[in-house]
Amino acid sequence: MVGDMRLAATWTPNPDHPATWIGFFWALLGVAGCLIAITGAAVTVALWRVNGRKTWGNYVLGPVILVIGLAIAALGFWAQ
Repeated sequence: MVGDMRLAATWTPNPDHPATWIGFFWALLGVAGCLIAITGAAVTVALWRVNGRKTWGNYVLGPVILVIGLAIAALGFWAQ
């Protein structure tokens, strides 16, 4: 207490951007998209380093997963 006044921590949400469950799930979708994008980058590097005969899948699979992950992350964070 300070004098006669009690101090309390308060949190006031932004009225233009309310904290709701749907916002949480959009953010969760954005984080999941980031994880998928990181996985796509790791698959890309791993498949480029394969010794022996390489097929077209070695060059396409990783970047496709990466682009899908980036698209999901962008949608999740943009829609918030």
